[in-house]
Amino acid sequence: MRKGDNDAIFRAAAADAGKVVLSKLSWYMPHVLLNDQAKLALYKTTESKSSLPVGYRMIQCNSISVPQTRNFTWRLSVKSAPEKPHWIIVAFQTDKSGNQEHSPSIFDHCNLTNIFVMLNSKRYPEIDYDGINFTQQKFSRVYGDAAAFRTKFYNVEELISSPNITPADYKELFPMFVFEVTKQSEKLKNSVTDIQKKAQFSANVAANTEAFAVVISDKSLIFQSDGQKMRVEY
Repeated sequence: MRKGDNDAIFRAAAADAGKVVLSKLSWYMPHVLLNDQAKLALYKTTESKSSLPVGYRMIQCNSISVPQTRNFTWRLSVKSAPEKPHWIIVAFQTDKSGNQEHSPSIFDHCNLTNIFVMLNSKRYPEIDYDGINFTQQKFSRVYGDAAAFRTKFYNVEELISSPNITPADYKELFPMFVFEVTKQSEKLKNSVTDIQKKAQFSANVAANTEAFAVVISDKSLIFQSDGQKMRVEY
């Protein structure tokens, strides 16, 4: 969903206000050409009126204004089965919305001291991030979780999936808090999932601060054949 020009442009204070102009938009759609063997298999599937399950990852981004408080609770959303949240990424920004003189790609740690998410009654992480202090350079655990995201998400070797973000860059530019929620009980997997985020700060959050949360979930759809055509069920 496209926002306004002020959230898409970063300019110097002396420069004139910028404007985004879209003059052309192209959508490249890949086409798969099947060989005869694959075509025959699909024809048989259609004629047999069978179902084809297709799994995919759904990415949803939410944002909310953060009140000037030291304790912040945010109910992100409610997911119904069979959608299963697997990753939740949280970040904060102060006074960067709607202002071309502030870069919207830079985030703020807001003097955060602890943060966790709740999926129903299950907490992630189970052990507090207690003791986070960005001023005293005590943020190795949250930095490690963020740095390991690429390796775990793409399932590739750590040596070739380095995030290329130093601890200093993480503190000053990209303090994002990554929660792996892939390990869920069978009871939680088959029920409606209520997602909440809780955060504590060493001082009241500054005015004009926003919280962002990206929820990456596993979702599925089913191609159902009636013998002549396929229809999709979510």
